[in-house]
Amino acid sequence: MKKVICINDKNLPSGAVVVKDKEYTVVDEYLNFLDQRVYILEGIVNEGRTKLGLEWTGYDAKRFSDVESVSIEEKEVNFALN
Repeated sequence: MKKVICINDKNLPSGAVVVKDKEYTVVDEYLNFLDQRVYILEGIVNEGRTKLGLEWTGYDAKRFSDVESVSIEEKEVNFALN
């Protein structure tokens, strides 16, 4: 299973519970009807309704980054600073 970290928790729809800088496990990944890559995350609510009453399922993948890429960036920054 893929591990991701949330990088954007702003303007979430009602019922969404992701938190910035927290790691999540991706159970499923697919393209929704708007051709957005969407993640279904393990252990949290993955569906609800927006403020306008539209149904949503899964979280936009743009809100997340791979855990591996974040750790590589941290190592590069630490190396550059030292």
